[in-house]
Amino acid sequence: MRVIIYLMKRLVYLIPVIFLLTIFVFAMVHLLPGNPADIILGGEGGAEDPVVRATLMKEFGLDKPLPVQYGIWLWRALHGHFGKSVYSQEEVFTLILNRFPATLMLAFAAMIVSILVALPAGIISAVKRQKPADYAAMTFALLGISLPEFWFGIMLILAFSLWLRWLPSMGYLSPLENFFGSLKFLILPSIALGLRMAGVVTRMTRSSMLDELGQDYVRTARAKGLPERTVIILHTLKNALIPTVTIVGLQFGTILGGTVVIEMVFSWPGVGQLLVEGILTRDYLVVQAAVLFISCSFVIVNYLVDFIYTILNPRVGLE
Repeated sequence: MRVIIYLMKRLVYLIPVIFLLTIFVFAMVHLLPGNPADIILGGEGGAEDPVVRATLMKEFGLDKPLPVQYGIWLWRALHGHFGKSVYSQEEVFTLILNRFPATLMLAFAAMIVSILVALPAGIISAVKRQKPADYAAMTFALLGISLPEFWFGIMLILAFSLWLRWLPSMGYLSPLENFFGSLKFLILPSIALGLRMAGVVTRMTRSSMLDELGQDYVRTARAKGLPERTVIILHTLKNALIPTVTIVGLQFGTILGGTVVIEMVFSWPGVGQLLVEGILTRDYLVVQAAVLFISCSFVIVNYLVDFIYTILNPRVGLE
């Protein structure tokens, strides 16, 4: 019961956080120079008809004070209406919903890559402490944390697309059309995005494993004569994964925002690419909605991490 109360409290805390996010996103975009009316007029040959401009300002609600504009925008956003794109004249919410599956697909693939690489590396590094395997894993983790995703992406394109010609350098294919064909386009961007996360998870897994290996229950299990593999996998790893799950969840939220650069490098049609296109075309309604969508996704992922954490460690809800 206390765990449920804890989760409900965390859910209530999301409301002021998301509210502050809406204020920040709205203010950030409105601090940028220009407005949609000027962009439309400029796109039509630079017309400067004051009547037309006033009509457009009224249509976008730009003739009202900022607090009123924010209230109208927030009310419409709560109902899923973010306005129409100045550039394409499509509903912004529809644009984001069409792009979000590609971003989510890339983020999940990157997370799977990072887990498959980081967990074995972290475990081996802890078990083989201060041995060549440990130094190799820590060097990999340091490189993963230090080097940016776009550099990994460019190197992967050079190696596997230009030199070996094994995989396409860019593009996207929906898994609903051709599942196995879509994997060819997914491999390189997911590796480029996942390696950075793998560096962080490797270090956390190693640290957690080292803490658990020094506990009394591990010494007791070894004293009973249990095989070392059983001690590591069935006893130590279960407890060591609790902080690792937290880091994986937080990094997944970071990945959702970090797809912006990778999507541009690999021409991946996700929300990140839509955000960059909106910035380049000064399509402020698209920028507002995309930033808010990514930010809210990060907040929701953090809540889900808390939920999973209470399942792995129910004592959290009692504190």
